[in-house]
Amino acid sequence: MAATAAQSPLTLIPLIEAELARLVGNGDDLLELACLDALFPTGKLLRPMLCIESARAVGGRAESVLSFASALECLHVASLVHDDIVDQDPMRRGRASTAERFGIAEALLAGDGLFTAGWVAMLRNSPAGSVLQASLAVAEAMHAMCRASMHETTIREDLSCGRSAVLEVIRGKTAALTGAACQAGAILAAATPGQAEDLRRYGELLGTAFQIRDDLLPYTAHDKMTGKHAISDVANRQPTLPVLLAYESADDHDRRLLTRVFHGDADPATAHRDLLDVLTRTGAIAEATRQAHDCAAQARAALDGLPSAERLAQLADLAVDRHR
Repeated sequence: MAATAAQSPLTLIPLIEAELARLVGNGDDLLELACLDALFPTGKLLRPMLCIESARAVGGRAESVLSFASALECLHVASLVHDDIVDQDPMRRGRASTAERFGIAEALLAGDGLFTAGWVAMLRNSPAGSVLQASLAVAEAMHAMCRASMHETTIREDLSCGRSAVLEVIRGKTAALTGAACQAGAILAAATPGQAEDLRRYGELLGTAFQIRDDLLPYTAHDKMTGKHAISDVANRQPTLPVLLAYESADDHDRRLLTRVFHGDADPATAHRDLLDVLTRTGAIAEATRQAHDCAAQARAALDGLPSAERLAQLADLAVDRHR
């Protein structure tokens, strides 16, 4: 592990992947197969990396939090499996979703299996007091995620809901868990309460920046690079921050066009082209990009005073300067 200490956070990926395989199993039955299919090939592994690097930032060791950090990925991927069922999205990370590959019932159970595998892995760590405190932070974040996901269903098709509604969803669905990942890593590394709070705030701001950037990818990157359908949010009638920014600043003509895109039956290619034109013309892409970079800058500022936060600052940069 010493070799990774001065390197990019991305060097943690093989360690986390090996731990994930150990936590879930070898694929000896259908549940393990479906869980492994959902986990691999892995995504960005942002949450486990944040947990490990937060522990390092206050003097902890990666080995001591690796299992807990990897368990966070199990919880995160479980939520994605269930999200794809709710959204009826056939794609995840550039290939068929778990529900598409195994069936809806099997995907529901795979999500449950990942949730339980994650909690078991977290609670097996020690010392018990720190593990309980860190696990409570994660449990509260998962509850916030469920609440935000439910709220998201209430604003589907509603282009007049306002950016505050979408930012509230982002805080619950994404930022809460990234913040908890950082907070948990700090707690497990015996950080002071102030350090743990600073890292939680850093994680929440980074998560917000990450999600805003994610919502921009359908309009700034090629579909094959994003690993998702560029039109999926429109197909699901789900407004995102760049779309709402465009709606707020659009003239009557562009508002009517946005409404037709979200409520009409245009083919995906035409809908995406029209949406991209409006987002570009209204400056929504530029404004959302600015907001993402502003959140990342605030995240880096939250690291001031921590003993060794260079890698966390690097992750903040990676969150907004990416194309997938």
